[in-house]
Amino acid sequence: MMQRALVVAGIWLVACGPKGEPAKTAEPAPAPSSPPAVAAAPVTSTEPVAPEPPAADPTPVAVAPAQPSIRELCFAMCDKVKAKCPKSSFETCRVNCSKYDPPAEGCEGIVRNALSCARDAADLVCANVAPESCAKPFRQITACASGQKTEDAAPATAALPPGFAQFESAQEGVHAPMPEGAAAEGNTLATGKHAEGAVYSIRKLPRPEGKLNEKVFLKLGMNLFGRCSDKMKMGGMVDKPGRTSINYTMKCPDGSEERGLFWVTDKALFIASVKGQAGKLGPTDAFLYGFEVK
Repeated sequence: MMQRALVVAGIWLVACGPKGEPAKTAEPAPAPSSPPAVAAAPVTSTEPVAPEPPAADPTPVAVAPAQPSIRELCFAMCDKVKAKCPKSSFETCRVNCSKYDPPAEGCEGIVRNALSCARDAADLVCANVAPESCAKPFRQITACASGQKTEDAAPATAALPPGFAQFESAQEGVHAPMPEGAAAEGNTLATGKHAEGAVYSIRKLPRPEGKLNEKVFLKLGMNLFGRCSDKMKMGGMVDKPGRTSINYTMKCPDGSEERGLFWVTDKALFIASVKGQAGKLGPTDAFLYGFEVK
């Protein structure tokens, strides 16, 4: 009996006891939040960076003109000869340019100076001789080529044709290349005969009156040369203080030829002439263009 009462009391205790709250289901723990993304730092190259090229200078740079060659200088000198002299003189001038090009070692500047002087000289002559105003620079070429100091250069003797010598008349101030042995004869200051028979002569006459021009010289030729002057041609007139000159050529009825030069100073007329058979007058250029009265 006692046992039954204990069982019933236990059942009552269980039924009337305080009710517990239902067990809560455990919620999963939230995942840890990711840290905020950090911007990647730019990658810096370790290679050196080439500097930018400087800005171009907008100001144009003046370029010095190319210096003419020695041959070009010599040809320019010959062009001046061509303008006032016979074709043969021009051609000879160009051939002789090979004497200066190439220049001797160490002499290029001296050669340039001499050729520039001759190119611009007012007294450039048709013969293969240096203008008087450029005598010193041309002597310096010879001195330099021979190893001398240019300031000590002695006057150089111009090359003369074979069988020629320099004639000089101190009294009249005349000098010219002439056949060797030329001397005063008759009414001439000098007369000489070339190997081929042509006669080279220099005469002195009274100065023509008035202003000189080609017409005056033509009339003078008619009075002096008679029928030979029928086919007289003149050219290369030079007119400057103290000197007026003109070249002439003639063909005579007997078939002979004459080439010459009228040279008039303030006081007198000089006639340098070469007369002989056609085609056998010899080196007339050396004589006529080397003629001078001082």
